[in-house]
Formats: sequence, structure tokens, C-alpha cells
Amino acid sequence: MLRRFVCCLMCMALLAPAVLPAWAEEPEDSAARARVAEYAMRIHDYTWELPEEKGVLLVYNCNYDPRTSGFRLVFPVWSPYVVYGTVRGVPYSLASYGNGKELTFEQYQQLDIEKRIEISNIFKYLDNGNRVCPRYGMACATFVTECLKQGLTDPDLPIIHGVKTLFGDKKWKRYFDFGKHGRKEYPRLRTGDVMYQDKHVMLVMENDTEGRRLHVMEQTPPDYAAANCENMSDVTVTLVYRGKPTTVEAKRLCMECDACRQSTTGTQYRWVDYDELGDQGYVAVFVKY
Repeated sequence: MLRRFVCCLMCMALLAPAVLPAWAEEPEDSAARARVAEYAMRIHDYTWELPEEKGVLLVYNCNYDPRTSGFRLVFPVWSPYVVYGTVRGVPYSLASYGNGKELTFEQYQQLDIEKRIEISNIFKYLDNGNRVCPRYGMACATFVTECLKQGLTDPDLPIIHGVKTLFGDKKWKRYFDFGKHGRKEYPRLRTGDVMYQDKHVMLVMENDTEGRRLHVMEQTPPDYAAANCENMSDVTVTLVYRGKPTTVEAKRLCMECDACRQSTTGTQYRWVDYDELGDQGYVAVFVKY
């Protein structure tokens, strides 16, 4: 009997290493994913004050189709949107156009009000009149990589400024498991995983498998929800173009409704259907925390 008891103990000891990791990994994995989601929400909910005497924030729309007359900006089609007071989120930037400077969230929080105003007066345009993005913001890959680093805690992982660069980076690739079957893989996604296609990447915050939809967080240009605001007012503002002030007729956002608040930032939080994501060519990326 004693010999049988000893044999059982030895078998349990041999089996333990194979059993314990599966039992122990899940809490650690869940904690890492929770850190990623919490950090993303911090960026989304971040607010700062833009005093009226300091300037305005111009909420851009590529359809403004601005023209220039000397150093003067002319908006022939729509009035730009502007805001005073509380501004939410970190502006979207695409530094590859040449006038932007992509920052991490931590760096952005260190900017003084004068730098914030540089974001606002703030929009420069190419010679052909096309809109380019504001200074001192973050683009989609910058946002996602900074969030993921909160869960992976690998100091050697770089902050990435481009989608193709992210998925081609050797240090990052070892943490990614790419879905092979398109939208069939979407139900397996969890908080802290990623969706990507050639031009964009976004973070999975929640998966509603019954509703066949994902709650995603993304850093992207505003969706111009301010057009739905019923409380906008007409104002005259002074913007700076090529170092010269120019007077522009604008629409002031009320900042009390969701439409206005969503339009002041590049950080969006929304539900999106599996089918829509599949039609847009998004690939599921499972992050190995």
C-alpha cells in the first residue's frame, strides 16, 4: 500500500509541470489584456483645456477643400468646425506627410499649452490645396503599439509609426499569430488582440460573438460627427496659415453633445460588424501575451 501511495505521489509530481502552466497562464494573460484595455481608455478619455483667449481647435474635414489667396485660407464650400474649452483625446497625425510629429500618449501629455495651440491653429496645406494632418498627434500604429506594450512589458519593443512597418518588424512579429481564414477567425478574438489591413490597424476591446461584432478602439481621423450637432453657432476665428493670421468664418461646436465630443479627437471607440470588417479586408491578429 505504501509503495502504491509513493508511486501516486511521483506520478502527480511528474504531471504537475504539464498541468500547472495551463492553469497559471490564464490569470497572467487576462491581467496583461486588462492593462492594455485600461491604457487605451486613458487615451480615449484624456481631456485638456483650451482657453478661449489662447485660440481654437479646428476640427478638420478633408471635404473643406480649402484654397489659398496669398497667405489667406479660403473655405469655399463648408465652414470649418472649431472648439473652445475642454478638448478630448489626442489628435490624429500622419507624420509621413511632412508636417506632423507623432508622439506617444505619455509624450503628448507633457506638451505645454503653446504646443497645444500649435495643434490648433494648426492645419497646414500642401501646395495643391490638399489637407495634411496636424502636428503633434499619433496615428493608428503608434496608438496600438503603445497600448500593446502595456501588456507585453518588453522594453525592446519599439513604438511603430506605420502599419506595414509594424507587421514587418522582427521584434513585434514574434508576438503575433495571424488569422488564416478571414472573418471565420473573428469569434476567437479577445480584448487586446488586433485587427489590421493594409492601411489601418485597430485594437480589439470586446467581442460580442452572439451579435457578430467587435468593440474596437482606433486612432483615425475624426468621423465628422459634429455635422450632426444641433447646437452649433456661427463664429469668426483667426487661424494661422504659413505663419500669417487669417480670419475665417467657422462653426463653433457646443461640446455638450456626443457628436461634438467625438469630433475633437482621432481616438474612436465603436462597435463594428464582422461582415463590415470582412468586406474591408481586416485580418485577425492574436497577440501572445
